[in-house]
Amino acid sequence: MPNNKNLKIVEELKNKIEKSKTILFADYRGLSAEQINELRSKIKNEGGEVVVAKNTLIKEALKQNNIDTKVLDNDLKGPTTAVFSYDDEISNIKTIVEYAKDTELPKVKSALVEGVYANSSKVLEISEIPSKEELVARLVGGLKSPLSGLTNTLGGVQRKFVYAVNAIKTKKEGGVQE
Repeated sequence: MPNNKNLKIVEELKNKIEKSKTILFADYRGLSAEQINELRSKIKNEGGEVVVAKNTLIKEALKQNNIDTKVLDNDLKGPTTAVFSYDDEISNIKTIVEYAKDTELPKVKSALVEGVYANSSKVLEISEIPSKEELVARLVGGLKSPLSGLTNTLGGVQRKFVYAVNAIKTKKEGGVQE
């Protein structure tokens, strides 16, 4: 019979899983309390949350959300932290990977991105995807580029016309051009 404390933790994890767009699993072994707190604050600033819980409780919460945990069996062994992303699917993955580049910790095990399993190498590939803001900026720039080109082309025709009229005027005034 599970105790009330564990039932409460599973219920909280279940709610976090329902709300999250991405769940990243990482081995936090070797991180100091100060580093974990620093990482927590970075993730919180990006609309996420870092949770350390027993693997069995995480598995149970995943099962209650109808997520197959068989692919996660190897990943949910040893000390594991779950990073829940509520706003953006990729931003917290980028934050964890960037942090791990500096300290070599935490070690990314895997992630569930929109319910799809990604192993550690896939997570590293995902972290290379540009941010949502950057993609939007590229799209807007791409849409703006043809319009700017058209504007410059049409403006060029007008400029050439003005130069031609100015040249004719100068020629009629006596040939001195400014």
